[in-house]
Amino acid sequence: MWSFSWYSGPVEQAFEAKYPFLKLKVVDLSTELEGRVQEEYKAKRYNVDVIEIPVRRMLRLVESGIIQEYPFPNWPNTWPDQPKHNFFRQHILSWYAPVYNTTQITAAEAPKTWDDLANARWVGKSITTISAADAFIGHTYMNGDLTAAGVNWDKTTALWKKIQDTAKPSIGAGFKAPLDLVVAGDRALMLMATNTITNNLLRRGAPVAYAPFKQVPAAAFSIGLAKNPPNSNAAQLLIDFITSEVGIAVRADTFPTATLHPEAAKRAYDNQFLKAQGIQIAMPPIEFLNEQMMLKGDEVWIKDILKR
Repeated sequence: MWSFSWYSGPVEQAFEAKYPFLKLKVVDLSTELEGRVQEEYKAKRYNVDVIEIPVRRMLRLVESGIIQEYPFPNWPNTWPDQPKHNFFRQHILSWYAPVYNTTQITAAEAPKTWDDLANARWVGKSITTISAADAFIGHTYMNGDLTAAGVNWDKTTALWKKIQDTAKPSIGAGFKAPLDLVVAGDRALMLMATNTITNNLLRRGAPVAYAPFKQVPAAAFSIGLAKNPPNSNAAQLLIDFITSEVGIAVRADTFPTATLHPEAAKRAYDNQFLKAQGIQIAMPPIEFLNEQMMLKGDEVWIKDILKR
């Protein structure tokens, strides 16, 4: 799974309570997952049963023949935001918004719109991340640059170049380390934080808050059954559990993040948070995404905007 060490436990416990004759091992490889699995399959080493990974990486695993089709009896592909095939399901998502330290910035001072980030008062106080390409692609969809006809980066690129040139944020890697600097007071504002880490900090009482934006970009996580799984029957039980209403509620609340399961969403922590705050999610439809476009998004974010 695409997990983190401080989130381990709940999914394993819930699955093993349902199937006490099985032992679930969650291996957190984060960004290394895709490359490691690709190399193992080239060597005909089949060590994995179920893979959970951001959808852009799942698309590459499908293309490489690592994921097999599966009927997903608990999660039909007729539900919203799903692929038309049966290689994987989009089940949870990350969304991205500015997050500020509440001891350094008051609610009245916090940015209210994305344009508010292009302000010289954030110089020396803000931080961004080189890892925000997925968020940037979501932003192109939110801004109308990404449509069924293709992508035009101009409007979104112009905004983020203006933000970068005006706010001059420091640049970190990943999402946790930059946000840890905000929690510690080293920086007052992270320009593009992820809910999966921010929500966990909020539950622990950290002095952070989301900027009150009403629309934010998002990207999906996906889950699929590996081809040639070493534990085929157990793998199917696991994927059925995680895509069930009960299982996905546990999975979503472990991060916590929002789920795309229509029934579990009625009680999942992050779905209810979004509803209470009136935040709208802008997640590109999966049919809009392709490898060439996503690689170009990486290039625009890292080279054109961050100048790296």
